[in-house]
Amino acid sequence: MISAIVYKSATGSCERYAREMSRKLAIPSYPVDGCPLPKGMEVVYIGWLMNGQVQGLKKAQRNYQVKAVVQVGMSPATPASEATCRQKNGLGEDVKVFTVQGAFHMKKLSLPMQAIMKVVNKSIVQRLEAKGSLSDAEKATLTMAGTGEGEPATWDGIQPAIDWVLETRNPLNVMKWHEPQ
Repeated sequence: MISAIVYKSATGSCERYAREMSRKLAIPSYPVDGCPLPKGMEVVYIGWLMNGQVQGLKKAQRNYQVKAVVQVGMSPATPASEATCRQKNGLGEDVKVFTVQGAFHMKKLSLPMQAIMKVVNKSIVQRLEAKGSLSDAEKATLTMAGTGEGEPATWDGIQPAIDWVLETRNPLNVMKWHEPQ
């Protein structure tokens, strides 16, 4: 049974998603660095993407049973997102993978990361501008890449991961969590 949400955040998105999951599931969330959980606990891991690598995941895997990974990036999920995550992070089919769009704040990154992202962002802008018609999530990515700042098209992307945890708790009587009206 999932005992906690463990995360590594660079600009705040992973922490925001971890806190949202924690609140809705009534389980704690902790940053992977300094996490007080006993080794071997079952967790959901949330980490930001850099070149397809989920940051902090290896550390989480050394200490915990990572049952699901939520990869958070500037771009929206694509049909290849899950397979790419599995391949680049060495994940088997026994680990559930979710992809969510996070915010981007260039000024919160280290100077070396800012230099890398300036180059990456130029490529993202060129690719999206050439595409023409864009989804809301792609428009958000274009804004983030073009200005160095921005929010995802929606913060609701974490809901499928929340629903998955609820299903694993009670697979025969699934009750999905919904915000009170």
